Amino acid sequence: MTPAEHSVDARGLKIHYVEWGEGDAPPLVLVHGFLDHARSWDAFVAALRDRLARPRRIIALDCRGHGDSGWVGAGGYYHFPDYILDLDTLIQNLSLPSVSLLGHSMGGTIAFLYAGTFPRRVEALILVEGMGPRGHSFSAAPQRMEQWITDVHLLGQRRAVQYANLEKGAERLRRNNPRLKPDMALHLARHGMRQTPRGKWVWKFDPLHRTTSPQPFYAGQAQQFFQRIQCPALILWGEESRQLTRREKKERLEGLAGETHVTIKNAGHMIHHDNPQDMARVVAAFLARPIPG
Repeated sequence: MTPAEHSVDARGLKIHYVEWGEGDAPPLVLVHGFLDHARSWDAFVAALRDRLARPRRIIALDCRGHGDSGWVGAGGYYHFPDYILDLDTLIQNLSLPSVSLLGHSMGGTIAFLYAGTFPRRVEALILVEGMGPRGHSFSAAPQRMEQWITDVHLLGQRRAVQYANLEKGAERLRRNNPRLKPDMALHLARHGMRQTPRGKWVWKFDPLHRTTSPQPFYAGQAQQFFQRIQCPALILWGEESRQLTRREKKERLEGLAGETHVTIKNAGHMIHHDNPQDMARVVAAFLARPIPG
């Protein structure tokens, strides 16, 4: 089923989103990862809708600077608070008093920050390899600031990689993730690339994302958000992902109440690409649990 396409205005920036299902069904909002896009969820959503105990209104946004959402433009940059604001703008625009949130990788960070900011607005939280980046110390801040400025200055000297056709883009995705099936790779390229006036193909995301963020990620700060989350949480890991062996997992997530950890077989970091069927089965079972009242 092809999703319906819409957009909302976030302080002058277009935030594109797609949705499946009826408007009066309980909402599930999906937040993609770094350099990904909303249509990345298609295979997972198809599998999930077949397994849900009750229908859901499933909404997937393109984070700013990704997919078909707007770029920040001259003088702007991308920070996590901006992503949180965009997510809240979407939720408020759709008049959703509460939602279930599912985020992958960077989208998982966005999801748990939102759930920690507005704990009463989130009924269920699903983090797919999304516990946040590795933590930094305060001493890392000056070096990151220097690297960010260097990267931004160099950005204008770099040309975007251009591809002769979508198939070449799909091949690039498969080199990054050998588990990716050819049809899935082509689907991701089709929705994640745009054609230039000269007929070449480039990725839709803003190249500014390729620069080092000037703001370090502080684990202690993240933990404060985790400790405010009140809803049940499902934490998914890919069996073949390096994230599974991260030492700080227990400490980072210990503030969560009632979390469930599940490892998905035959999957790496991109679980929704590698094994959407098993991921959908686990998510559907989690969403079918009674909501604490």
